[in-house]
Amino acid sequence: MNPTGEILNPTQGAFFWVFVAVFVVGLLYFVNSIWGYYRLLKLAKPEDRFDRIGERIKRMLLFAFGQKRILSDASTGLMHAFIFWGFCVLAIRTISAFAEGFSAASMDWFINSTVGTVYLYTKDVFVILVTIMVVYAAVRRAFIRPKRVDPSLEAYLVLLLIFILMITDMSMDAATAVLGGKVAFTGRFLAGLVAGVSPHGLALVYDISWWIHVVTILVFLNLLPGSKHFHVITAIPNVFFQRLTPVGEIANVDNLEELFDTEDENIPVGISKITDFSWKQFMDLYTCTECGRCHEFCPTFLTDKPLSPKRVNDELKHFLYDHEKELLAGKGDALPTIIGSVLSEDEIWDCTTCGRCEEACPVFIENIPRIIDMRRKLVMVDANFPSELQQAFTGMERNGNPWNIGMSKRFEWAEGLGIPLMAEVENQDDIDVLFWVGCAGSFDDKGKKIAIAFAKIMQKAGVKFACLGEEEMCCGDHARRAGEEYLYQTLAQQNVEVLNGYKVKKIVTICPHGFNTMQHEYTEFGGAYQVIHHTEFIAELLKEGKITLNHEVTKKITYHDSCYLGRHNGIYDAPRDVLKSIEGVELKEASLNREKALCCGAGGGRMFMEEDRGTRINHKRLENIMETSTPEEICTACPFCMTMLSDAVNETGVENVTTRDLAEIVLEAMD
Repeated sequence: MNPTGEILNPTQGAFFWVFVAVFVVGLLYFVNSIWGYYRLLKLAKPEDRFDRIGERIKRMLLFAFGQKRILSDASTGLMHAFIFWGFCVLAIRTISAFAEGFSAASMDWFINSTVGTVYLYTKDVFVILVTIMVVYAAVRRAFIRPKRVDPSLEAYLVLLLIFILMITDMSMDAATAVLGGKVAFTGRFLAGLVAGVSPHGLALVYDISWWIHVVTILVFLNLLPGSKHFHVITAIPNVFFQRLTPVGEIANVDNLEELFDTEDENIPVGISKITDFSWKQFMDLYTCTECGRCHEFCPTFLTDKPLSPKRVNDELKHFLYDHEKELLAGKGDALPTIIGSVLSEDEIWDCTTCGRCEEACPVFIENIPRIIDMRRKLVMVDANFPSELQQAFTGMERNGNPWNIGMSKRFEWAEGLGIPLMAEVENQDDIDVLFWVGCAGSFDDKGKKIAIAFAKIMQKAGVKFACLGEEEMCCGDHARRAGEEYLYQTLAQQNVEVLNGYKVKKIVTICPHGFNTMQHEYTEFGGAYQVIHHTEFIAELLKEGKITLNHEVTKKITYHDSCYLGRHNGIYDAPRDVLKSIEGVELKEASLNREKALCCGAGGGRMFMEEDRGTRINHKRLENIMETSTPEEICTACPFCMTMLSDAVNETGVENVTTRDLAEIVLEAMD
């Protein structure tokens, strides 16, 4: 800012026209670049992200301006946050610098106000903080070299440009201070360095610093489009347009039968080409910062598989940029398909849909829906999927379960327990809750033990419940997330018809996948239910005094967070509260727990696929648990997690550790 315009005037005479030329050319070049990316957004498929504006503004303030997710990263959170906040504060400085080019005293009215004084001091605080953080970022990249951060000359260039902006700001303030202008503490402190310079020399220091400052801003501005630092511009709107539906919910594909009845060879289901993306998915690619947070704890990346969420974003972004001209010329349909030319099939099928990448992303890039849409195209249009999935699909279609075991055996687990079927209940109002057993609880040996334990808990608590027996089909979770949307919708519609026929309102289930699907996705088919996971149901029974835990269970126990219970639905405390209430239990947390918990490897249909690339995910999860908490028992709350972790214990030869579901432990602790 230039409060001594009669002395400091960096655009005197012919320099004024030089400034105008530099300003106009720089601005027009930037606008032209941005316009191209805007036109790409307009070419993409439509998507409604303009609902619930109030909530969007609130989340934008919290996560974009408040930097909530960034600050959760202890190693770099404050660094990035202070640089971002510094840019926000210094925006006024940027405006005033360019205003000076047109009139040296243009900002006097602001500087001489009380608000201007406060701003000068605030600016100086952030100039110092940003300078420190930029130096730290450079040192971190050069010497610490975090594994998730790739080497990048562009990153060093951006840090250098920011550093130049801070230095020139300080040098302008130092010259202004000596000449008697209004500055805050940084300018006065640095004034001693130039105190002996003549007024003409000071004016020269100021003018050179000003020119470097404004040119650097224009260079920086035009560096952003097309680079990973484009997020400086797109991050705030991308956070604003984030998905507001539950994390575990996958968007429905409407009118599937009509789509497949069309004679068009290019059936509009899923994603095959870059032209199949929506404008929000394009904006996700624009906004990826390549920070690596998405794959830092990605189970596939940690186990040396081809899939890396960061690489997927990076490759898709560069494919989009490389073919910008063809797309804008209307030749997008002639471009090669994404799978095969940009991403491999292995990358598409490796994803467990655990959600760790989305939970970690500071700019809310949505990876899971994109992966599932690619699977939908492979499965429903190309009939191209891992061969082992065929048995699971056939089983769900013929017998309502992925193991393809006869429907008649679905209720055998309950033999001798005296559990009524809904079809046998004369008055459905007499039933407190429907127990949705799920496929694992009905057919898997370990799952049956969980179902039996939970049923006995409810019986001892006096809960009036019933099951569907053979009328219960697979919830469809694994079909949908493996790309077989048509099969999922068939199963969902059958289940909703049965549930609504019995006028079911309240459901309890032992499976997080069924819980998530029925709670969030059955509403599309008219199924509006109160769905409760058995960990929360048990916690409520305990709170209400309907069950008591009097028997001591003397064990060190580590609770493993299921992805579909934890990250997708935010249920972390209930199972831990129950374990803490059991006398003798010593709860030991693994280093990767709660929202940072490592996936067991079963989600996204992976339960029914071979894992022949890299290290097995369940082995990696077991390794993390054993190294950081050394438990005697691992407690799960998902039958699929139970299978994966039990198998890991057996396959790796780990001794003196068992795996049980929360319901089994609670039953042991009851009278």
